[in-house]
Parts: sequence; structure tokens; C-alpha cells
Amino acid sequence: MPYYLLRYRKIDRKENMTKWRIIVKNVVYLGMKKKSSKSGTYPKATPSSLVEEAAVQYESLRVILGGQKSLKKPLSGDFDLIALTRKGIQKSTLKSLALYLGVTMETLSQLLHSSYRNIQRKDDHELLDTLKTEKVLELAALAQRGIEVIGDKASFTEWLKSPLLSLDNKTPLHFLDTSFGIQMVTKLLGRLEQGVYS
Repeated sequence: MPYYLLRYRKIDRKENMTKWRIIVKNVVYLGMKKKSSKSGTYPKATPSSLVEEAAVQYESLRVILGGQKSLKKPLSGDFDLIALTRKGIQKSTLKSLALYLGVTMETLSQLLHSSYRNIQRKDDHELLDTLKTEKVLELAALAQRGIEVIGDKASFTEWLKSPLLSLDNKTPLHFLDTSFGIQMVTKLLGRLEQGVYS
């Protein structure tokens, strides 16, 4: 995913009018430095820059799940996600995820195939079982991907609640109660990212 370093430059000073224009100074991919003037190409990505990119993704997943309050240890890879799934996550992470998805706790409990009363009875620090934890992590990964593709949280939550022709005029939220539905919506986000009408 490209990152753009932007700078502003004052141009056109005619008649004491000032215009501002965004100039793309450097296009940087995965932490690479600016383009070499001799060869006209970008230097190769280093393994450390790829690791940093992955670390940022795991950290944003942690933020969606409630940050340091909910998850004491930082996430650094898939092994951490597997360990977290087996251990279980606190009920308090559900509130944070509900905010990111733009849904109520009642709707989130339906997505987890649990009654709202059962979830409401749990203490905030009580751990969810493995199946619910896995579903919460899948939903958090979907939210992360959706915000990355669509641009911001508000637009993503609006998109989740909008009927789509490619989903038989149902909302993406309608399909998030199963793993296959989450995969289907994730693929749909990939199509949107590639510019395919969906």
C-alpha cells in the first residue's frame, strides 16, 4: 500500500493572491527512501521494512479490540493471535469492536450467536470462550481491512449498513454471523480496492 509524503508549496503570486497546491514529493512504498535520481527506480524493500508494516497492522488490530486496556500484551504475529484465541478475550473488547463496526451490543451478540442477556451478565474482565473469541478476532480483522480500503471508520460503518447489489440487495452486516460470510465480505472489499464495481 503506498504512502504519500505531501508538502505544500506556495504558487502563483499574481495580484497578491496566494494559491496552495499539494505537491507529491516522494512516493514511499514499505518504508523505502526516495527514488534514486540516476536509475529512476525505487530501492528494494528490506525485510525490516516488511516486518514494520506487519507490526503496524497487528497494532491497529489491537486498537480495534480496545487497546492496552483490553489486551495487555502487544500483538506481534499470528502466533499471538492463536494464543489469544485459545486463552480468550475479555468481554470489554466487545464494546470497542461494536463501536468500530457501528453496531449495538445486541446486534454484536447476534453476530456471535449468543443471547444479549448472556453477554450482559458477564463481568467486563471475564474471558469469552474460544469460538466467540475467534469470531471477534475475525470481525476485528474485517473492520481493520474495511477501514483500510474505504478510508475511515464512519464511511466503513455506513458501507456495512448499505444494501449492495452484489449481495442480493442485502447489507454486508447481514452476512457477518458466519465465517464464510466474513470471508465473502472481505473478498468484496478486495474487489472494491481493485476498482471492480460491486
